[in-house]
Amino acid sequence: MNTEFKFGAISISELGNLLSDKLNENGIEEIAELNIYLNKDEFKRVDEDLFYRMREDDKQEFIPSEGEIMVNFDKVKIFLREK
Repeated sequence: MNTEFKFGAISISELGNLLSDKLNENGIEEIAELNIYLNKDEFKRVDEDLFYRMREDDKQEFIPSEGEIMVNFDKVKIFLREK
């Protein structure tokens, strides 16, 4: 089974917003945490995608994350971890 890896900044944003909305709807007040484990190649692709979509100017140089990326939303922190 060879499926194309599509999990990037847009998917992470959709997931974080969906989870935050559901937690708010259900009265959860504490910040939740979601851990997502990715293989080395997947982690690198997500890391680069997030960097290039979030950078403020063209002068910033990509510096790879070291095994973990945290993305904050209203009610949830998503941790992307290299396994």
